[in-house]
Amino acid sequence: MFTIPCSQKQSIHKKPQILRYFQVMTACNKVKISFDRSDETIRCSLVPHLSAAFGRKGISVLTDKHDEFCKCIASVFIFSKNYVSIKESLDDFFKTSQRRHDKVHVVATVFYGVNRSELEGNFAKALFEHPTSYQASQLRSAEEIITLPGHEKINKQSDCEFVEKIATDVYEKIFPKERIGIYSRMLQDISNLLCSQQWGVKSIGFWGMPGIGKTELAKAVFDQMASDYEVTCFLQNFHETFETKGLYSLLQEHFKNLTNQNIPKRVLLVLDDVRNHLYAESLLAELPSFSLGSLIIIASRDDQVLSQYQVNQTYKVEGLNKLEAMQLFSLCAFEKDVKETNLLKDNSMKVIEYANGNPLALRVYGKEMSSHEQTSQKETLFLKLKQDPPHQIMEVVKSSYYALNDNEKNILVYIAFCFTGKHVEDVSKLLQDLGFFPEIGIDRLVANSLVTISENKLEMHNMIQGVVKKIGRCSEDSNTSFKCVLGTTDIEAISLDASNLNPDVELSLFRSMYNLRYLSIYYSNPGKHGKALESFSLPYGLRFFHWETYPLKSLPQDFDPSNLVELNMPYSQLQTLWGGTKNLKMLKRINLRHSRKLLEVNELSEARNLEQIDLCGCKNLQSFPSIRNLHKLRVVDLPSCIKIKSFPEFPSNVELKFEGSPIKTMYPPVPLIRVKSLCEFLDNPTKPLNFERHGPYILDILRPGSFLNSQKRITNPDMVETPPTFKDIMCEKAILMSQWALENLKSFRKVDF
Repeated sequence: MFTIPCSQKQSIHKKPQILRYFQVMTACNKVKISFDRSDETIRCSLVPHLSAAFGRKGISVLTDKHDEFCKCIASVFIFSKNYVSIKESLDDFFKTSQRRHDKVHVVATVFYGVNRSELEGNFAKALFEHPTSYQASQLRSAEEIITLPGHEKINKQSDCEFVEKIATDVYEKIFPKERIGIYSRMLQDISNLLCSQQWGVKSIGFWGMPGIGKTELAKAVFDQMASDYEVTCFLQNFHETFETKGLYSLLQEHFKNLTNQNIPKRVLLVLDDVRNHLYAESLLAELPSFSLGSLIIIASRDDQVLSQYQVNQTYKVEGLNKLEAMQLFSLCAFEKDVKETNLLKDNSMKVIEYANGNPLALRVYGKEMSSHEQTSQKETLFLKLKQDPPHQIMEVVKSSYYALNDNEKNILVYIAFCFTGKHVEDVSKLLQDLGFFPEIGIDRLVANSLVTISENKLEMHNMIQGVVKKIGRCSEDSNTSFKCVLGTTDIEAISLDASNLNPDVELSLFRSMYNLRYLSIYYSNPGKHGKALESFSLPYGLRFFHWETYPLKSLPQDFDPSNLVELNMPYSQLQTLWGGTKNLKMLKRINLRHSRKLLEVNELSEARNLEQIDLCGCKNLQSFPSIRNLHKLRVVDLPSCIKIKSFPEFPSNVELKFEGSPIKTMYPPVPLIRVKSLCEFLDNPTKPLNFERHGPYILDILRPGSFLNSQKRITNPDMVETPPTFKDIMCEKAILMSQWALENLKSFRKVDF
C-alpha cells in the first residue's frame, strides 16, 4: 500500500508526520536517484523537484551517497556531462548495473545536458582511465543502460512537466497493474475539475461500476496531493467500517487529534465506498470546521449518493481504453509488457473484449488464464469464467446487488436475462405489465452503474451480467436447452433456444409452470426448427409470449390468454390465432408482422385494452378486425394486402403506419396524381386527367378517409357476385398502384391508368 492507511496507529498525519512515515516505508516504495553532486543545478533544483513528484505518488527517494541500493526497488540515473568523471557516480552506477537484470528492479535514465553518443564516449574514456577498478563486462552493462529509452527535456517543455513525466514513468513501472490509465489520463481530468471550483472547502465525487477503479483513483489523488495539506486521512471501506464500529469509535480511532484542535486546518479527507450519504454527513458534522482550501473526496458506486451529499462536482470513472486494457491483461496473464507478447495468437483478445475495460475483470481473468498454456485449455476456461464468474468478481458485484430493493433486483435480473440491447421504452412497458415499477427501478440501476443506456438501449457490462445471471439462477439444462431461468423455487421466466431441442422433451411441461410469466422461444439456427410440437401447451398466468418463426398454424386451443399482455410472433406460420372466442381483456400489444399465411385476426375486436397492432407484411390477410370497441388503440401498422375488402374508420388519435412508416409523413413534395374521388373518376373514365392543372398533388387514395369511403361505396356485400366490371378492375389497379408508389416514393413522378 503506497497511500497513508488509516489503519496505522495515527490516521491523521500532519506534514512532518507524513515525511517521517515515508522514511520508514518498505523498499517497494523507494527510489534511488544517482546524479553528479557537483552540479548545483541538478542538486538544488532538478533532484528536489523530482523527489517531490515521487512523494506525491507515495514513493520515497534515496539521494544520499551512503544510502544502500538494496533498500530500493528502482534507480533513476541523471546523466550530465561530468557524471562519469566523478568516481562516486561511477561506483553508484556500476553497483546498480549489477541489479540491472533483477526482475523486480526498475531502471530509468534522464539525459540532462548530454546526448547518448557523447555519454558512451565518456564511459569508455572513464574505463580506460581506471582499468583496475572496472571490467569490460561492466562497460557492456553500462552500454545496455544507456541505450534504454530515457527522458530528454524538450525545448518547449517546462521543468514541472519534465519531472512529472519522469515520476509517472517510474511509478507505472513499479506499480504497472494498479494504476494503468490513471496517471496518463484521469489525474489531469481531476485536476481540471478541482481548479474550476471556487476557493473554499472543495469536494468531488467519484462514481462508476464495480471494479472500475474508483478506490485506486482516489488513492492516486490522495498520494498526489497529500503533501499540500496539514491534515490528511484516507478512510477505505467507509460504509463497512461505519456500520461495524459506529460513529463514535470511528471518531476516536481516526479523528481524535483533529477534534481537539480549535484552529481550522487544511484537510484532505477521502471517504471510500460511501453507500449512504447520511453516514458521511453524520461523520463530518462531528468534525471541526475545515479551513479554506480543504478537499473532501467521496467515492461511491451510486451517483445518487453523491447528489444527496451535494458534492461540488462528480467524475464518472470510465473503463480502460483498448491499449491500456491490453497492457493490463498482458502484465497479469504473462507478466510481460504488451509489446513483448502476441495477444492475437490465442483467446486473449476475446477475454479483453469481454472485460470491456474493467480493470478488476482484466486482472482476475488474466490471472486465471495465466495458469493455462494451451489454446484449447484457454478456450474452455474462458467459457467457464463466463458461466461461473470467479469469486472475487462475484463478491464485488453481489455487494451492489444486495443493496437494491426487491423491485430493482427483479428488474436487474430481467434485463440481464432478456432485455440487454432492447429499447428502454419497450422494456419499460413490458416490465410494468409484469408488475414492476421501471420508471424508478431503471433510473436507480443506472445511478448504481449496474446498467447503462446507450442510443436509447439498455446495456449491461458482461461482468455484471454474468454475476446477475448466476444470482438469478440461470441454468443450462442439456435436456431442455433452457438458457435462462429466473426465479427461486418457481420458474418465472424462460428464454429457450429451440434449434436443438431434445426430441424427448415435451413442451406441455410449460402448462404446469404456474408462475411462468415470461416465455421467449427463438432459433439460433433459423433453418433448424427441431422437433414437431404436437403436445405444445402454455400456462394460464403467461403475460409475455414471444416466438419468432412460430411453426404451427394456430396457438394451442387450450391456452387461456386471460393474463396475456403482449403477443410477439413475427414471421410465423400462423393462419389464425385461435378457434373460437378467447378472453383478451389484458392484451395490449400484438406483433404478427410478416406472418404471410395469416388469414384473419378477428378475435382482436374483443381486446378492449389493445394499444398497438402490427400486421405489416401479412400479405394474405383477408379481413381487418373491427375497432369499434378498441378505445385504447393508438398505433396500427397496416398490411400491404390487396385481399382486404374493407378497412374500418380509424379515429384521428390512432397513428397509422404502412410498412413501418407513418402515413402522414408519406406525402412528398413531388407531382403525384390527385384522385379526388376514385368513384367519380371511374364513373367517367373518358375524362382526361390534366397533370399540369393539378400541380403538386398527393394521392388521396392513400388518405384513410377518402380512400376507405370510396371503397365502401364500391363494395356492396349484399350484391350477388358478378364478373368484375371496369370499375372493379380499376379500383384494384389503383390499390396496387398506391402500394407500388409507397415503395418507390423517391423516384415516383407519374402514374398511368
